[in-house]
Amino acid sequence: MSIPRGDITNKLRSMAREGNQPSAMLREIISRLAPESADQQLLVRYFGEAFSFTEGQAYTIFGWLPDGKGKLPDATLDYLLSRRILETRGHWDRADEGTNGIATVELTPESIYVSGPIHK
Repeated sequence: MSIPRGDITNKLRSMAREGNQPSAMLREIISRLAPESADQQLLVRYFGEAFSFTEGQAYTIFGWLPDGKGKLPDATLDYLLSRRILETRGHWDRADEGTNGIATVELTPESIYVSGPIHK
């Protein structure tokens, strides 16, 4: 099972801040993962990771399909998940400030600085 990509979880948070609906966010995940398939279990994992959901809070995604043929239409899914996203915003908004607690480093020849002695 793959680990959710940080660029996608960050995009989901950004979309939530902009007021996008969860169904649009799910379609964004699907488009970013193409041509790989994004099954519902992976979609649930992305939402759990992006929005600091506890186990089960994103399970409504299992009733949704991007083609509209699932048991949950977009409007119902959007209503249910939007509430949960708002409820957990205090957690995921803080997590986004620190990039989920994972440091990202970009090194270029111009930006490398070493402090202390270098041993070969």
